[in-house]
Amino acid sequence: MAKRKRKYSKSDKTADRILNLFEIAESGLRQQWEFINQKGCDFSNDNQLSAEETESLEAQGMPTFTINRIIPVVEMLNFYATANRPRWQAIGAEGSDIDVAAVFSDIADYIWYQSDGSSLLSNAVNDAVTKSVGYLMINVDPNADRGMGEVTIEQPDPFDVFIDAKSRDILFRDAAYMMVRKILPLGHLKQKFPDQSRKIHNISAKFENSQNFSTKTYDGN
Repeated sequence: MAKRKRKYSKSDKTADRILNLFEIAESGLRQQWEFINQKGCDFSNDNQLSAEETESLEAQGMPTFTINRIIPVVEMLNFYATANRPRWQAIGAEGSDIDVAAVFSDIADYIWYQSDGSSLLSNAVNDAVTKSVGYLMINVDPNADRGMGEVTIEQPDPFDVFIDAKSRDILFRDAAYMMVRKILPLGHLKQKFPDQSRKIHNISAKFENSQNFSTKTYDGN
């Protein structure tokens, strides 16, 4: 009986390549980094006792409240890092480029204002303090401005960013690839990519390997 060969489209090959890169990036060291920094984030957000420790203290009749000295330190670092609004300035290569440079400076200020860049920067600084790294990402929203499109600034969660494991530069400038992984419901995907709604409707995928390293439980402990 002859074997049937599966024909891969270009999009299938691209998806398989991205999946392979993601599996390489999601290494044991990456999971260990996320586990350690998730504990640090939980600790800074006053989730300093596990459920077992809380039950043990309650059984002994001891108080279970905590005095969090980390929050004021994080807020102080965030304040000093974001006290001044960033000023964007483009410099022309020569004297005749002054007017063009001024246009680029105004465009950068407009993008920062439209994206509420100050709030995003504050969140990125908070992530850098509590999760060891913070990101700002430039993206394009094709549906903004009545379908004409806008350049936007986004602030992805550090635990959603997967980077080439072989990167050694502190700013990841030598990384072969960087990707953002998010697990979204189909309805959200259809709103985000309305032109691909039919393909999204036919998707049936399950992510059983999604992990949550937070010590916070669903019952509020």
